[in-house]
Amino acid sequence: MTKRILAILLACLLLCSVAQAAEMSLGDVNAWLNGSAKLGEGSKGNPIAVIPFSHIDGPGDEDLFYAFVPFKYVSRDYVKYQVSFLSCTCRPADSNYWSTAYVELTLPDSGKLDDAAIKTLSFDMDSSGHYNAGQYGDSNPAPNGNVYKQFVNDWVPFYVGKTFADIKQYSTIKDIPAEAFTAGEGREALTIDAWTGATVSPNNVLRMLIALFRYHATDSFFDADADAAALREVFASSTAVEAKAAAVAAVSEEDELPPPQDTTKTYLANEGDTEETPCEEGNFGPTCSAISAENLRQYLFRSDVVYIDLRDYEDYAKKHLKGFEVIPYLALIFNADADKDASLPQLYGGDPADPVPVYEESDKLLAALFPKNKTIFVMCQGGGRAANMMKILKARGWDMSKVYNIGGMGHYTGSEYKDIVTDTPEILITATYNFDGLTRIAPAQ
Repeated sequence: MTKRILAILLACLLLCSVAQAAEMSLGDVNAWLNGSAKLGEGSKGNPIAVIPFSHIDGPGDEDLFYAFVPFKYVSRDYVKYQVSFLSCTCRPADSNYWSTAYVELTLPDSGKLDDAAIKTLSFDMDSSGHYNAGQYGDSNPAPNGNVYKQFVNDWVPFYVGKTFADIKQYSTIKDIPAEAFTAGEGREALTIDAWTGATVSPNNVLRMLIALFRYHATDSFFDADADAAALREVFASSTAVEAKAAAVAAVSEEDELPPPQDTTKTYLANEGDTEETPCEEGNFGPTCSAISAENLRQYLFRSDVVYIDLRDYEDYAKKHLKGFEVIPYLALIFNADADKDASLPQLYGGDPADPVPVYEESDKLLAALFPKNKTIFVMCQGGGRAANMMKILKARGWDMSKVYNIGGMGHYTGSEYKDIVTDTPEILITATYNFDGLTRIAPAQ
């Protein structure tokens, strides 16, 4: 792993030199790194980045170094990172080994970077215990005889649970009040420099974390946070800015979306009715949808819309509309008995119009699957599951002016839809549906 990381660092250092000569921004460098090879979202490798890192040595002199992020992975409510940085420069370069930390930073409910917290910090195993994701690069033992184990036991736990707001105020560990360092079980007798006679490494661990939080700000999760936006400027890319402007222009040229319900349409409100009722706002049935088999084609493949098929994977694999992703409604989202039967995995039970969360994380998962900052098209086989899904979204606080029931696969069987339908089974699927690691709310007795 060390050789792999060093190879990445060497390539990044060379690139940074070329970038400086060509007056490229750091954002251009990172865009090139992730765009020139099979790296980044939708590819075979996770995104990587070069991030500015303000190193401080023993006498207190500061130098601009770069830390390197060879791994980023966005989980449900946190992001996993590996970050390599130079911890100590007090020796000749031939023994200045780079440290690699495995860090998990949260994605807080508030959407504010200041509230993001350190979930995990490790220079050894990752949080799963399956991978040696970290490597400590300073001397062991330290000059005063203290060993790495003391660093792990005494210093690293101080950071777990700390937010960006907690640590961004500190420049060195001497800025940390003694009472803040000793707070916590088993820490009462520790001093701020309990594990080593030198403060170079702990100072730069602190600075590495601050640098990583600044990079954390670039995640789209923090798009609405003005403070995070200000921190992103160092990562701005001239090419990225141009691409974003082009994307905005392209979206502006797309057809304007109508309101979800077409009130010029009519439907039979009750079984046995002979006269049709005009469609009203808030009617989630496919008959009243403003976008249907008649006009869906002109609203496909937009950048501001997520397209969701609520059928199970088995049905989706047999035939589906191009551009739609599958989120199984019956298997994962809703079962009327899920809140009463602990063997059922769905997120909600009860009634679609008044859904009962099954897990403490149900709403958070729902927001991850159906992003609130996007327009959402939902479909199923005939439109019924889509209508119930819309009831759930309404009950849980979604803006229903941005959610559309475009009907079901049964409405798109004609030859005129052949170019937007995949009707050759690509794979055979046998699916088992479950959630792991969620906190189940006790079933009602």
